[in-house]
Amino acid sequence: MSVILRAGAGIAALIAGYFVLGFIADHWAWFASIAILLGGTALAGWILFRSRGHEHRDRAVAAERHTLMRSVDKMNIPAFDAMAGQLLVGLDAKRVKKFGHRKNDLGCNFVVTFNNGQRIIVRAKKDDKTMRRRNGNRHVQILGGEIKARWDCDAGVLITNANLHWMHHAARNEAVAAQLGVLIVDRDRLAEWIDTGVAPPQLRPVPAALESSGSTATQ
Repeated sequence: MSVILRAGAGIAALIAGYFVLGFIADHWAWFASIAILLGGTALAGWILFRSRGHEHRDRAVAAERHTLMRSVDKMNIPAFDAMAGQLLVGLDAKRVKKFGHRKNDLGCNFVVTFNNGQRIIVRAKKDDKTMRRRNGNRHVQILGGEIKARWDCDAGVLITNANLHWMHHAARNEAVAAQLGVLIVDRDRLAEWIDTGVAPPQLRPVPAALESSGSTATQ
C-alpha cells in the first residue's frame, strides 16, 4: 500500500508541477515583476543595512578621534613637539633631526632624510588660536619659501592640530600648499595618523610623490 501511495503522490506532484509551470508560462510577466520587486527590495535592504553599519562605525571612529584631539589640544608646546617627533621617527627614514623653535614661534623644525636620499622639512606647529583664525596660510607660505632656501630639502610638511580645511578655506590652502611643495597635515589627518599609526601616503615614503612636490617647489 505504501508503494502505491508514494507512486500516487509522485504522479500528483508531477501533475501539479505541470499545471504550475503552465500557469507561470501564461503569466510570466507578472511573476517576473514580482521577482524583480522582491529582489530589488532585498538588495536595497542589504545596502541600507551595510551603510548604516558603516555610518555607525564612522561615527564611533570620529568620536574617538575627537576625544584624541582634545587631549592633543591640552598638550603644551614641548609635548606637542615630542609627539610630532615620535610620529616622524616611525617613518621609514634614515635620519630625523630636530632643530627646535624659532624666536618668532613658527614652530618646531625636523629634517627627515629618507633612505632614498630625499629630504623633507617638517614643521610642527601647535594651534595658538591665531593660526586657526588666519587659516594657517601664512605658515604654509613661510614654510614653502624655506624648503630650498634655508633647509635644502625637496618638500615641506606642516603638522598642526588646527583645522585648515574648514569651509571655503580648504581649496585655497591646498592650492597654495601644492604650489609651494608643502603637505598639510592638519587636525583630521593628524588624528588619523595618531590613531592608526599609518602616515599619510606622501610620507611612507613614495619617492615619486616627494620628487613631484620638490619639482613643484622649484618652479
